[in-house]
Amino acid sequence: MPNWVIEGVLATSPRPGFKPGPDTAVARLAVDRWIAECRAFGIESILCLLGPDQLPLYRALPAGLLDYYRAAGFGVGHLPALDGLGNPYRATDYERAWDLYRELPGPLLVHCSAGMDRTGRIVRHIVDRLEVNGVLLDG
Repeated sequence: MPNWVIEGVLATSPRPGFKPGPDTAVARLAVDRWIAECRAFGIESILCLLGPDQLPLYRALPAGLLDYYRAAGFGVGHLPALDGLGNPYRATDYERAWDLYRELPGPLLVHCSAGMDRTGRIVRHIVDRLEVNGVLLDG
């Protein structure tokens, strides 16, 4: 289920079909349900952070997860990083995330697997950039 970081602008979520524990293949129905939740939430674009270690979990989708998102009408960005790395991103990756945030139609949802570590790093960078650029103002 999506969660707003900035309501109507930026959200996070675990990946479709995420369950704690060992990674297992994800059925198309689980992806369809996740997409329906995102649509109901008002999401227009998805920034997927899954790397080549987790994208194969979506082999039930003949063209793959990213193309499935596109076919569902979402704007799609992809910034792949392997799961479980202590520092999965370089400075250029953070800048690419910022560029994708600005290029993709909003609201944007960012997800990795659980929607925490990789997602948290990228979302924190986007929020920091918004604050630096005066988009987010207190009070």
